[in-house]
Amino acid sequence: MRLCFIYQDEFAERIIGNLCNASSFCRACGLACDYCRLGYGSFAEDIHYVHKVPSNLPAFVEEPEKYLPKKMPECDVIIAVGLHPDILLSLSSIALDAEAKAVIIPIENKNWCPPGVRKQLKEKFNEINIEYSFPKPFCSLEDSGQPTINAFMERYKIGKPIVKVEVKGDIIVNANTLRSAPCGSTWYVMRCIRGRKISEIEEVVAIAHHSYPCTASMEVDPEIGDAILHKAGYIIREAVKKAIEEASAEK
Repeated sequence: MRLCFIYQDEFAERIIGNLCNASSFCRACGLACDYCRLGYGSFAEDIHYVHKVPSNLPAFVEEPEKYLPKKMPECDVIIAVGLHPDILLSLSSIALDAEAKAVIIPIENKNWCPPGVRKQLKEKFNEINIEYSFPKPFCSLEDSGQPTINAFMERYKIGKPIVKVEVKGDIIVNANTLRSAPCGSTWYVMRCIRGRKISEIEEVVAIAHHSYPCTASMEVDPEIGDAILHKAGYIIREAVKKAIEEASAEK
């Protein structure tokens, strides 16, 4: 699969770092690192193009095309992160030039891809028959019935976290990541819950999630009625809770 990143916010570098999985990417455990990410491998060869848009743009961008790649290479999926709304609205033509099959626009901040812009983009992508997703936050991405986006999730094991734990008594003796949040935080959370009591797991997960740290916005988003960071926290807590229930049921 061929991936192209177009971004303005540094959150994209977290996603790229997670996919490349360099030894220096995750330093969450320090000297206590047990190299849990070794089995994930590296997808650096799938990243065909990365384009960074300047961050200091005016409120209104009159010629958004000049901030986008003049010639995009052919790719399967475009991931657009934290782009100015005027630039976002030019994405459909870029996707068409690249013969992209899907565009993913994660929303980690209420100012990223406002509802009006999202509506226009959906119409444009539908017109040119390109799959699209606007996960808010990126770790809420799940099966949407769209083959390319589903293949993206399956190949890179990223999206809405899926985890597996082993329980003995009230203790989580092992925890593994089956599908991680795109930023890679799930791996760290799994490392933190090993050896901890089930009765204290909500607090442990919350602290680990903040410590990684999650870079989603703390501002209240009107669409979800809460901070996007909080939604990301609920998602990983639910994933761990489900894994504990499944482990208990297997006994």
